[in-house]
Amino acid sequence: MMAVHIHGLQRSRLTAAVVSAILISASGAGYAAEEAAKADGAAATPTDIDAVTVTGSRIKRIGFVTPSPVIGISSEEIRSTGAVTIADLMTTLPQLSATYTLGNSTRSIGTAGLGLLDLRGLGTTRTLVLVNGRRHVGGLSGSTAVDVNTIPVELIERVEVITGGASAVYGADAVAGVVNFIMKKKFDGYELRAQTGDASEGDFSRSFASFTGGNEFAGGKGSIVYSAEYSKQDRFGRGDRKIGREFMVSMPNPNYNPALPPTQENPQRVFMGPGGNSSISYGGTFNAGATRYQFNPDGTFRPTRYEGPRDGPNTCVNCDFVDLNGVADLQPGFDRYSVNTLLNYDINENHKFFFEGKYTKTESDFLAQPSFDQPLRIRRDNALLSPQLAALMDANGLNSLTDRAKMLQVSRFNVDAGRRGENVERKTQRYVAGFEGFLSENWTYEVSGVYGKTEIDRLNLNNRINDRWQAGMDVVRDGSGNLACRVSVDPNAINPNTGVRYLDLSRQGCVPFSIFGNGAVNPQAADWFNYDAVNRTKITQQVFSASVANSSLFELPAGGVGFAGGVEYRKETSEENTDPLAAQGLTFLNAIPSRKGEYSVKEIFAETTIPLLADLPGVQRLSLDLAGRYSDYSTVGETKTWNVGLDWAVNDSFRVRASLAQAVRAPNIGELFSPQTQNFATINDPCDTRPGRTNSVNTAANPALRASNCAALGLPANYQNTYGGNYPGVSGGNPDLNVEEARSFSYGFVWQPEFIQGFGVSVDYWRVNLKDAIGAVTAEQMATRCVDSPGGVNNDFCAAIKRAPAGGYIDPQGRTFPAGTIYNWTALNENLARSRRAGVDIEADYRFEMAGGQASLRFVGTRLISSREWAFQDFPNEYKEFLTYVSDPRWRASLNASYKIGQWRASWDMRYIDGNLRVEPGSYNSNPGQVNPIRNPSYTYHNLQVGYKVPNTGLDLYVGADNVFDKDPPLNYFGEAAANSNYDNLGRYVYAGATYKF
Repeated sequence: MMAVHIHGLQRSRLTAAVVSAILISASGAGYAAEEAAKADGAAATPTDIDAVTVTGSRIKRIGFVTPSPVIGISSEEIRSTGAVTIADLMTTLPQLSATYTLGNSTRSIGTAGLGLLDLRGLGTTRTLVLVNGRRHVGGLSGSTAVDVNTIPVELIERVEVITGGASAVYGADAVAGVVNFIMKKKFDGYELRAQTGDASEGDFSRSFASFTGGNEFAGGKGSIVYSAEYSKQDRFGRGDRKIGREFMVSMPNPNYNPALPPTQENPQRVFMGPGGNSSISYGGTFNAGATRYQFNPDGTFRPTRYEGPRDGPNTCVNCDFVDLNGVADLQPGFDRYSVNTLLNYDINENHKFFFEGKYTKTESDFLAQPSFDQPLRIRRDNALLSPQLAALMDANGLNSLTDRAKMLQVSRFNVDAGRRGENVERKTQRYVAGFEGFLSENWTYEVSGVYGKTEIDRLNLNNRINDRWQAGMDVVRDGSGNLACRVSVDPNAINPNTGVRYLDLSRQGCVPFSIFGNGAVNPQAADWFNYDAVNRTKITQQVFSASVANSSLFELPAGGVGFAGGVEYRKETSEENTDPLAAQGLTFLNAIPSRKGEYSVKEIFAETTIPLLADLPGVQRLSLDLAGRYSDYSTVGETKTWNVGLDWAVNDSFRVRASLAQAVRAPNIGELFSPQTQNFATINDPCDTRPGRTNSVNTAANPALRASNCAALGLPANYQNTYGGNYPGVSGGNPDLNVEEARSFSYGFVWQPEFIQGFGVSVDYWRVNLKDAIGAVTAEQMATRCVDSPGGVNNDFCAAIKRAPAGGYIDPQGRTFPAGTIYNWTALNENLARSRRAGVDIEADYRFEMAGGQASLRFVGTRLISSREWAFQDFPNEYKEFLTYVSDPRWRASLNASYKIGQWRASWDMRYIDGNLRVEPGSYNSNPGQVNPIRNPSYTYHNLQVGYKVPNTGLDLYVGADNVFDKDPPLNYFGEAAANSNYDNLGRYVYAGATYKF
C-alpha cells in the first residue's frame, strides 16, 4: 500500500479525498483518488493535489510514489477486526513474524504483556517503530524495541509498513524496515466505543472501552484531539482448553521396521497419550534400588505406575506422569489504561506548533510452573519419615547423614508450594513538541523534540528462597520432642543439598514442613520461604531533530529536483535494579544482577529525488532517489548508511520500482553493558545415540566424525542423555561489540489496468542480507560445533561446554547431573552471525459495485524464498535453511472481503498459513521418517464481522467472531513459543460492540 502523511498547512479539497484513498492498497490508490476527486467536484489532475510525504522519505511528492513498497492498515480495517490491542493484529500481516504476541510474551523473564514487532523474522531489535514519523521510547530493559501495545487503538489513522533498509532516512534499527503508526490529527465531536467478547472454551473474556473527542479553537487556528482507552483480558490456562489436557508425547514407534528406511509410512517415532515425564511428580518421586516410587497425597508411597510403553527412564504413556507445562497459562491477564492528546496550532499561515502527549499503563499477570527440584536430599534422621520409608532407605543404603550420594533423593514439582509467575506494571510517557512550516514558498522545515520514559515494576511471584526451602524440610525433633528445623536446633547444620552451612537468613523463624505427598507443604511454611521479588527498570529517550525540505529545489527537463536534509541528536538510557536476594543467586529465579548503561548519537542526513526522464514513449516518468546518513555514536563511533532507489512510471497503468540500501544497527544497551548472568537453555545433546532425535549422532552431517569426538570427550558409544531439566549456564553483554550491517534490495511493479476499473496489483521481490549480527551462540550450537570439529575436541566451543565426570556432578544449587551430561555453558554477545531473508510480496485490491452496494477484495501475501541463518559467518557454507519450518512457512497470506449497502456492512477475513515442517528442514532432509507427523497441514483461519449504523442516532452496532470454525492448532502446539505463535490458541472467540458518536 502506498500510504501518505499530510504535512501541508493548507489543504485543497482533493487532499481529504486522497487521505481516504490511500487507506486501500497502493495498487488501487490511483483509481480511488480519482473517484474521490470526482465525487468532490475536483479535477483529478496532479496540480490539484497537495504534495505529501510518504513513509520512507522526507520529501513531499506528487502522486505519493517511492521506490520502496509500503503496506498499510487503515483505521477502518483495524475496527473491522475487533482488535483491542494493536500488536496481535500487526503480527497477522505476512511481512511480520509473530515473535511477540500476548500469548507467547510470557516465555522470557520480564516480557509478559509486551507487543514487539519483527519484520521478516530478523528480530525485534531490527524493526524500527515510529509514531507520526518520530521515534518512540523502548519498552524492554536494555533495548529500544517499542511496546506497541501502548499505542492507542482508536487514535490510529493508519499504519504504514516499509520493508528493507531505511536507516539512511530514519537511522539505526531500521535494518528490516519501519512500522509507522500515524495518529489522527483532527477529530470533530465525541465518540464512545465499548466491546466485550468470550472464548468458546474456558472462562476467558476481553473487554474494551474508549472515549475520543476533538474540536477546533482560536477561531479554527488550533485543533485538539484527546482520547482515553481501557482494555482488559483474562488469564487463560492451558488446562482451560481440551487440547491442553490431551498430554500427547513423542514415543518410539512399536511398529517401526528397522529393515526399511524411515519414512512417514515407517516412522521411528509416533505420538501417543496420555503421557509425560515420570521422573518427577507433584508429591515427589524417588528411586530405591531398581524401583521408582511416588508419594501419595497422604504421605505414603507406592511404585510408580507403568502400564504403557516407555522411552528411556523418564518418558512414558499410560503411567504416573507430569505434564510440566500443564499448569502454565496460554494467555496472560492484561489491563491497559491509556490517555493521549494531539494539538496543532497555526501561529500564522506559514508556521505551526504541534504537541503530542501520552500516558499509558499496562498491567500483566500470569502464572507458570512452580519451583521444581531434581533432586531434594533427605537424611535418614528426618523426623517426618514413616517407618516404611525409613525401612526402605535402610534396605537400599540410603541412610547416610553426611554422604549426599547415599541419601534419599526426591524429584518434586512443587505445585503445593505455590506457582511462580509475574505481575508486570509498565508506565509509558511520551511527549513531542515542535514547529513546522514554510521558510519560503518552496522550503519547508520541521524542528521537534521528543522525550519518552518507560518505568517497569515487576514482581516475580512466589520466588523461592532456596536455602529456606531446604532448611524447612530438614526436620528433626528438638529437646522437647517437638518438630523443628535442624538449623533451629543446630546453628552450624550443613545443608545436604548444597554441602555447606545453612545461611543466616534460614535461622530466622524457620518453619518445618513435609514434602512427602502433594499438599504436604503447609501455607505457613510457603509464606516463610516464598516472597515476591521486586525488579524496577527505567528507560528514557531524548530526541532533538531539525530538517528542511524542498520538493522542487531546481528544475530539470524532466521536472523539479527534490531535497531534504537535517540533523538529529538522540540519547538512550536504561537502568534495571534487581532484587538483592535474586541478584545473589539465593532464589529460584535466575541470578540476574542490576545493570545500566547509556549511549548517544549525533547524526546528519540528506536525500534527493532526481527526475531523469519524463513524457517519452514508454517513460511517463523516471526518477532516481538517493539518501545518506552519517552517525557518530558514543559507543561504536562512526557509521554511514545509504539508499538508492529508482521509480519508473511506464504509463498511467504500469510502474516499476527498485531500491538498494545499506543499513546498520548499533548494539543496544543490553547487548553492550549487561553483566554476565545465570541463564538456562534447552539442549538436544549432539552425542545422544538414540534414533529419532532432532540432534544426535545419527543426524550429523558426518556421523563418524561426531561419534569419534563424542568418544574423545569420554562418552560411551551408546551414550543416552537422561537429564530431564534445563541446563544452567552464563550469558552476558560485551562492550567491544561493533555495528551490524545489512544490504537490502527490492524490485517490483504496480499495475492498475484501465480495462478493470478499481483493480490494482503489486508484486515485489525483496532480499535482506545481514552480517556481523549480534548475538550469542546457543548452548546447543556450541555443543554441536564442539563435536563436529574436524580438528578434534580441543577447540573454543568445547572449552565453553562443561560435562559431568564419571560418577556425575552435583552443582552448588544441589542439581545432580549424570555422567557425561552438560552441566554448564558460557555464551557472550559477539558480532559473529549472519542472516539472509528473501521473498516476494504480492498485494491485490479490487473495489467494485455489487447489488447496489460497495464491495472490495484485498489480498496480501508473502512467498518466502529463503530464510537462512549462519551461526558463524566465517563459515559461509555452514548455514541452516529454515524455509518451510513452522516459523517460516513458504506462504503466509490474507484475503479480506467486505461489503457495504445502506447502513449495513460485513467483512470476512481469511488468514492462510502454508503447510510446514515440525522439525528443522536440515533434520528432515537427513531423516524424513524420524517422527510422524513431521509436517503440519496448511491452515486457513476465518474471521467475520457484521455491523449496522442506526440512522440519525450516531449509534453503530456490530458483532464478530474470530476463528469462526474453532480450528485447533496443530498437535502439541499452544501458541506459547515464538516458532508456533502463528497459530491461534484461544479457539473460537465471539464479541459484540457499539460505537456512539455525538
